[in-house]
Amino acid sequence: MGLSFMASWSWIKYAPWGEIARAASRVPDLVRDIRKPREGGDEAPRSPGAPESPPDIAQLKFEMELMKANLERLRAHSENQAKAMEDQARVLAESFDAISARLRFATWLAACAVIAGVVALVAAFMR
Repeated sequence: MGLSFMASWSWIKYAPWGEIARAASRVPDLVRDIRKPREGGDEAPRSPGAPESPPDIAQLKFEMELMKANLERLRAHSENQAKAMEDQARVLAESFDAISARLRFATWLAACAVIAGVVALVAAFMR
């Protein structure tokens, strides 16, 4: 249980933390910019269909492309992790089958040894 839980969080170490930190540092400024028209009342509220300024759109496009690239990287990593887990499961199943076969053989061998011992004991008492 613990290992499968930890394996599901292994993607965290591959996250682009530098980019996340840079984006997180801009959040207060973005919130402040969003709230200015509401708090000041000087500017008219923009309608939902109003176009944004070109630098904002360019920044959003850049961030969207960055997110797409990160998503593709994470998707490729998760596919690699899934393949690795499949391989590990296959190797584990093969190992279990091999150990199972050895255990069956050892059990039969032990049973035969016990039977041979009982037969020898009975033969010794019958003399």
